[in-house]
Amino acid sequence: MLTERLCKACRSFASTHSAGPCATCDRELPVDAGVCRPCRKQASLIAGPGYKAALEPSVAAATGHQLWFHFGRLTRAGREPVTTSLAEPLPRPARLRTGWVQLLLCDAPRDLSHVSSQLPPLDPSLAERVHAEAERLAGLRGWSPRTLSLVRRGLRILLAAHGPGEPVRASTVRQLTARNMPFPHITDVLAAVGALDDDRPDTLAAWLDEQLAGLPGQIRAETDAWLNVRRHGGPRCRPRSRRTIGRDVRTIRSFLDDAGARYSMLRQVTRNDITTWLASRPGRSRPQEASTLRSLFGTLKAERLVFVNPVRGVHVSRRNPSVPAPLPADLVTATAAAAKDNPALRAAVALAGVHALLPGQIRHLRLDQVDLPGRGLDPGGLDRPLDEFTATAILGYLDFRNQRWPVLPVTAEQLRDDRIIEEALAGRADPLHLAAVFGFGPRTGLRYAAAAQDRA
Repeated sequence: MLTERLCKACRSFASTHSAGPCATCDRELPVDAGVCRPCRKQASLIAGPGYKAALEPSVAAATGHQLWFHFGRLTRAGREPVTTSLAEPLPRPARLRTGWVQLLLCDAPRDLSHVSSQLPPLDPSLAERVHAEAERLAGLRGWSPRTLSLVRRGLRILLAAHGPGEPVRASTVRQLTARNMPFPHITDVLAAVGALDDDRPDTLAAWLDEQLAGLPGQIRAETDAWLNVRRHGGPRCRPRSRRTIGRDVRTIRSFLDDAGARYSMLRQVTRNDITTWLASRPGRSRPQEASTLRSLFGTLKAERLVFVNPVRGVHVSRRNPSVPAPLPADLVTATAAAAKDNPALRAAVALAGVHALLPGQIRHLRLDQVDLPGRGLDPGGLDRPLDEFTATAILGYLDFRNQRWPVLPVTAEQLRDDRIIEEALAGRADPLHLAAVFGFGPRTGLRYAAAAQDRA
């Protein structure tokens, strides 16, 4: 049984030999003639018990070492034995480590139901990175303190169940929703540090498979090449959103069905096929359909899947905007009659009909933009004279508003304070009673109780 950090032989070797780089394993250990004791032991094991010649320590580098416990350097300068406590940080090895990790033999789904957030993380370096990233995202996206607290708690639970090099599956994070922890926020933090294994099903891919199931194999492959660029981006284009991709597929689905019924690949499509199909489409959707076809064949041409872009040179005119037309006289008369007895509607009709203000400009018009004594109107930097009809309509609306919204001599806060003090007087100025009735803290209750006693 090993009762000390080093066996007796290693302690003896360390006390009589100085530390240095081993010529065989390149580690910083006590060496004899440039070779450490583990390499010498490995060479003697290879040579066998009956060896008579000199040992060949280089065989240790080729055959490896038996696993052993090592808690840091065995000696200090001057060949003193190590006597420091185990709590001290271990020195970093001089050699660079590779980036590979040992995979798990059986990676079963993690059960987080019995994992506590008070447990220490299995990978402290990863814990430091994810918590720093959570702070950064919280400040960038404006998370509330409660949201950030829940994210931190969820990260502590996950890090207590995942060791170094183990990615965290999105399905494992999903278990935290049972504890009211925000799934999207936690996955964003893990993805930002490269620790997330997103094993969620790709619902968009499943939908695309359903939509494009009846196409010939080559046309489907060409369409998938275009959709791959739309989803993930390319050298000169950015990824598109799920909504945009769904709209694009629905836009040209009938075209793909027509092409699949006549051709085996999209490189057989001609310009006449494009113009004929667009001519059969409704006029309001034709510009969008032409744009989507232009994206499809432009991508296939860039990927060298088609020889010629058949959409090149095809122009689809957009719908002309509506032509402004004056209102008939009867509609103007009916509008004036409807606004006659409604001050608010009359002011809106005057501002739109006389000054041609937009609805948004009318809604956001402020009193300081209306100069009634000087007969001026300044909506959004437009300095124009105010006619008598519009001024009368605005004055009528302001009188109506003053009647509907009379100016109070006190504020709502003053009314609230008076009500609480009245309750304090009725309840013998009990601060706990006030806190229970009005929902504030005991200190606030003491403040109102003191005010009530002064009033009494």
